[in-house]
Amino acid sequence: FCWPDDGGPQINWPLVITKSPDGGKYNAGIYRMQVLGKDRTAMRWLKHHGGAHHYREWMTLGKPMPVAAVLGCDPGTTIAAVTPVPDEIGEFHFAGLLRKKGIELVRCKTIDLEVPASAEIVIEGEVMPGDMADEGPHGDHTGYYNPIESFPVFRVTAITHRANPIYMTTVTGRPPREDAVVALALNRIFLPMIKRTFSEIVDFHLPMEALSYRVAIIALKKEYPGHAKRVMMGLWGVLKQFLYVKFVIVVDPNIDIRKWEDVIWAISTNVDPKRDVTIIENTPIDYLDFASPLPELGAKMGIDATTKIPPEISREWGKSIIMDPDIVERVTRRWTDYGFTS
Repeated sequence: FCWPDDGGPQINWPLVITKSPDGGKYNAGIYRMQVLGKDRTAMRWLKHHGGAHHYREWMTLGKPMPVAAVLGCDPGTTIAAVTPVPDEIGEFHFAGLLRKKGIELVRCKTIDLEVPASAEIVIEGEVMPGDMADEGPHGDHTGYYNPIESFPVFRVTAITHRANPIYMTTVTGRPPREDAVVALALNRIFLPMIKRTFSEIVDFHLPMEALSYRVAIIALKKEYPGHAKRVMMGLWGVLKQFLYVKFVIVVDPNIDIRKWEDVIWAISTNVDPKRDVTIIENTPIDYLDFASPLPELGAKMGIDATTKIPPEISREWGKSIIMDPDIVERVTRRWTDYGFTS
């Protein structure tokens, strides 16, 4: 239990490993598992998760689905499991890139799956067609309790572990918490991937305070009118990994996108609400976003906080002094002469 109103004990940092009945790449994702009994847990994967996609394939065939839940892996494999990697790259392959060497896999004892050899604990089992159970409520990373809902049941067939294994877990909840800190590392991973599609993007940040995926701040080397809007649309429409980003803020390269005071300054000085705010309605939205009027469907907002160029604006534009060190030093010295300290 993490919070007082949780519906039951949960395994909240399992690396859940699945595979399509047709073979192909493994999927590894972090899905919460509420303990229902000695050999049963709920498997809380949402519709957009890779595990849920495999589940639908197995259920269409009416066959039991083999599933392995791995507790405690090396950091590279854990990071890969929480990274929305492109479809053509599996999480194990991506982990190998992060580690700069491949992952050693070993076969499970009772199911036809392989798991990382670095695992501390491996829970093997199956998800049976039609076997569902209520799950929740649980305090989630959003800072709210999820409601009680029905999810597939995972039936345990074996548990293997190292001698004196380490049980890896965390406390979920409103940031900052451990999972939010881990998400900060993803910013550095995302940037090269984004620049492959948009080379004009200088920097990219998913603030922890916005759950590490609901707000994206982009520093853009602007080249033409409307450039910022094109990048917003691209982030939402071209890059599937950012489907659930609700707000995109685009700023100039001289703005430190990891400092809210810089971002707020850019918004307050460079944005005309009518011209520079774009709202798109009825788009896919995070199922866990309780602010949206309908589950999985809501609006997105883009804010162009870049310096405007004609024909975006027809009046003279002032010169920014925020990053001019000579002026900052001169003004600071003048105030110091009057007895004030910076």
